[in-house]
Amino acid sequence: MIRRLLIVAALLPLATGCVATKQDVEELRLDMAAQRAHQDSIFRVLVGRTEAMLDSLSDQNVRLRGDFANRLVAIERQLVQIQELSGQNQAQLAGLRQQIEASAAEARRAQEAAAAASRDDAAAGGDEEEGGDPQELYDASLAALRRGSVGTARTGFEEFLRANPQHRLAADAQYNIGQSYEQGREPANAITAYARVVELYPTSARAPAALLRMGRLELGRGNRTQARTHFNAIVQRFARSPEAADARTELQRMGTR
Repeated sequence: MIRRLLIVAALLPLATGCVATKQDVEELRLDMAAQRAHQDSIFRVLVGRTEAMLDSLSDQNVRLRGDFANRLVAIERQLVQIQELSGQNQAQLAGLRQQIEASAAEARRAQEAAAAASRDDAAAGGDEEEGGDPQELYDASLAALRRGSVGTARTGFEEFLRANPQHRLAADAQYNIGQSYEQGREPANAITAYARVVELYPTSARAPAALLRMGRLELGRGNRTQARTHFNAIVQRFARSPEAADARTELQRMGTR
């Protein structure tokens, strides 16, 4: 609109062939002023809306910062509580341990009661094999052993043997009990468990493997005489087993000492 008025003002003298009157100039000035006022009004509205939006964003930012600060404060308080708990005296810690042990004992009693009830149900059922599916129990125990849960694995294998002492996997279960002790760095218990393999399942493929583990464990403990006895037993009793070659190698390394 302003541009059109300016063009009209510029062409007016050419069109009329004379200088514009004061009235024409005044009308043009008034029109330009009205347009400027209208534009100023629109600009103020836009500025007001923008400021309102910025204020809203600022308020949200403040609230977000406040929430974040509150979370940091909460975390800090938790850290302080952890530090305070770690500084508890021995009597308090002993009390907590007693509570945990009492809960564990109660859980074991409940488990034993459930196992007894299950055995009673199995006995009453007649033909159903005690302990459920032996293969399933063995596989679950083996999986626990492989993931490093040696206590869980050992309990599973022991239950497997209790319910299925003549199962085709019984020698493997007893051998894995030795493995669980060995992984748990209990060589004496591991040797005892391996010895049970040789005692209970002397014709199984696990017997020479158990003797080899026993010999190496004894050698690691410095008991060379016992180690030599186990290696010789493999060579003499299980000469065709894969472990016989390893036993001969161990005996050669030991020499005559």
